Amino acid sequence: MKLSRLLVGLISLLWVLVFIATLLIVINSTQDYLERAMESHAQDAATSLGLSITHSAKIKDVGTIDTMANAIFDRGYYREILVKGTKGNVIVEKKVDQAVKGVPQWFINYLPLATPRMSATVMDGWRQVAVVEVVSHSGHAYAELWRVSARSFWVLLAVGIASLIVVLVVLKLALKPLDAMEQQALDISRRKFTILDKLPWARELQRVTIALNSMCLAVERMLTEQTELAENMRRKAYVDGVTGLMNRNDFNERLNHLIGAPTKFAAGVIAIVRIRGFVGYNQRNSRAEGDALLKRVAELLKGMFPPNDRTLLARLDGPEFAVVVPDVLEADVPKLGEQLISGLTEIEEVPRTDDSVMPHAGLVYYRYHEGASFGKLMAAAGAALEVAQARGIPAWHLHEGVSEKESAAALTAQITAMFKGGLPRDRVEVQSQPVRACQPPESAWHYRSEACVRIVAEDGTLIRAGLFIAVAKRLGVLVDLDRAVIEKVFDNIKTKGPVLGGATAVNLSREALLDKTFVDWLVGQLKAQPAIAKYIVVELAEYSLINNIETVQQAFERFREAGAQCSIDRFGQSTASVGYLRALPVDYIKIDGSYTRGIAEASDRQFFVQALVGIAHGLGIKVITEYIESEQEFETVKRLMVDGAQGYYIGRPE
Repeated sequence: MKLSRLLVGLISLLWVLVFIATLLIVINSTQDYLERAMESHAQDAATSLGLSITHSAKIKDVGTIDTMANAIFDRGYYREILVKGTKGNVIVEKKVDQAVKGVPQWFINYLPLATPRMSATVMDGWRQVAVVEVVSHSGHAYAELWRVSARSFWVLLAVGIASLIVVLVVLKLALKPLDAMEQQALDISRRKFTILDKLPWARELQRVTIALNSMCLAVERMLTEQTELAENMRRKAYVDGVTGLMNRNDFNERLNHLIGAPTKFAAGVIAIVRIRGFVGYNQRNSRAEGDALLKRVAELLKGMFPPNDRTLLARLDGPEFAVVVPDVLEADVPKLGEQLISGLTEIEEVPRTDDSVMPHAGLVYYRYHEGASFGKLMAAAGAALEVAQARGIPAWHLHEGVSEKESAAALTAQITAMFKGGLPRDRVEVQSQPVRACQPPESAWHYRSEACVRIVAEDGTLIRAGLFIAVAKRLGVLVDLDRAVIEKVFDNIKTKGPVLGGATAVNLSREALLDKTFVDWLVGQLKAQPAIAKYIVVELAEYSLINNIETVQQAFERFREAGAQCSIDRFGQSTASVGYLRALPVDYIKIDGSYTRGIAEASDRQFFVQALVGIAHGLGIKVITEYIESEQEFETVKRLMVDGAQGYYIGRPE
């Protein structure tokens, strides 16, 4: 119950008690007064009549006595006048019914008025000759009591209502800042740090407001410092200081991770780019000019291949760069090579001579099922680079022999044929990979699994997502694929119950989340099936949201309002500031596997993960690590206070 309602209820109760008590006091006082007045009035009438009939009673003049009694009785203030002789005989008797007009009977029954019989002795000298008895009529008293009671009721009610209105207004003004303080506290829990500029006039509330503002600033400053520390650590460890691209260490770890993650990188192109003549250019000009040239190369590469969760751009050493482009069909590699070299010819600053700058690129095509290692792929790309550079002009060269063209082309053709007529929903298969809690109590852990999509080939084998995503994207059926996966997950939960008793994460593509029709459809599904919605975690890769923060924020808010939870997958892959987390309504972040592979032996990655955990927990976000492949890695992330873990050590998709 709100404090304002509690206070209003308490004040209203006290007012009702005061109202009733005051009204009863007024009524009882009036009742006592009227009873005493009737008693006094009857006594005065008896005494006056007794004195008036002294002579008549002495001579027993009944007519005169009756006349005098009538004169008093006819005024209507008396119910009974009785004149009796000394022996108790009635000389004169006047009576009227106890009828009361204009007063409710329940009022008369509830508040009876005592009407005592008052008497006076008629004396002749020392001798008693008669007795006069008078009883007042209570009708006028009841009428007066009713009038006073009614007037008191309405006056007290009016005053009480007016007072209550004044109290309510004052309470509303006094307690209004509490709503703002409540909202401020809720905003802090939602990673929004608002300051209350207007202080309440109540001294106690002023102090609370000032304390809340101070706490808000302190929490914001603490989170900002933690975020900046984590970002600085990441930049120093993984970002090239000149170009802003990833450095060699980060590239090696990322590519190693992708090669071992067929669900994320099943096929693509790896290229090494070298700028010939850079050393001479640097010597002829200055180091600043050389750095400017490297930055220009980086910008051109970003323009040609916008970085995302699997497209990697790195500066390896000096004028040497590396590019990894996923989901490229082998038939499109020549086109990519031409695009790469033609795009980089803009860096030529002087007429071509032996010392002029010119780009060369060595390419190698990769497919997961061929089993090529990181070392072999980089060596092949390096060999192709030497061939391209030997031509003496800007050129590219594709290394032959790493890919088996016939089998690759056959698989690509099979997938393309399946997708050409639209998404084959009957061939969509959803497996689940478990996610285990790292911190007790395990029963409280909600995120239990991640949905892994597969396509059933003609021979019944399952094709991993990395092998068909590129085709689905090229043919424009990616959003339909996401819709089919959502429907499959909903059906599985409906028929089999929640996986492992908890929520299942469903990865959405960037295209789906930016499609308003799809978002409206998914929100409608969640609202229509609330019993299933609470077991759904909508997940989006970090690179898919970096340039669409506002759109993603609105979509996530709608998903959460509909009963689902939200998560960011492959967190830490982009070079963007992690500060964007404060603006997004997310429940989980899943740290990219490049930070967790071999984390048991990598102290620098442990430190970075621990920093991310601190930031996320400060924002009320749970942290999950993926690609946990051994007990040592699992124990390490548990020690780093990670909330959940996923990987082959935890369980394979099934």
